[in-house]
Amino acid sequence: MGAQTMSHRHAIRVLLLGFALGACAENPAEVRDDASSFPVTANWNSSVTPIGTSGVSATFTVKQFAGFRMELNLSVTAPPSRTYQWRIFRGDCATTVAAANNNDPNGLLLFATIQSYPDVASGTGSATLTREIAGSLDSLKAYSIRFRASQSATNWNGTSPVACGNLQRAPG
Repeated sequence: MGAQTMSHRHAIRVLLLGFALGACAENPAEVRDDASSFPVTANWNSSVTPIGTSGVSATFTVKQFAGFRMELNLSVTAPPSRTYQWRIFRGDCATTVAAANNNDPNGLLLFATIQSYPDVASGTGSATLTREIAGSLDSLKAYSIRFRASQSATNWNGTSPVACGNLQRAPG
């Protein structure tokens, strides 16, 4: 009878374990593994205007998603057959000096890495670009998008742009 009781106890444990697992399956935690399923938390946009006689102008939009991701759309009008570097900087278009370091609350500071910003070529006088960048813009800070003629040096501090536009934020 001892062996039968042991077998009976084992069967009851298996049955209880099955019920416990079944109960967990009814209320699973939500897992999002597709970036497109994250909601938009903010929309940013800018009208970029030329500085001096550069002739570079653009429209720029950013969809900022929960989950630390942004989708950028850039449409540029510029003199034909030219290439430009563009970057998002912390600081508005009135800011003309680079930040002393990453902790400096004043001055221009590059948002993301230089690899996030491929050059844009104007071709016949216009170009469009869609890009995804990891990160989130801080709603309490000012940002600008800046352009300069493409150069071999990619570590630009944002000063002396040929075009600039302040980013404006709207809720998602």
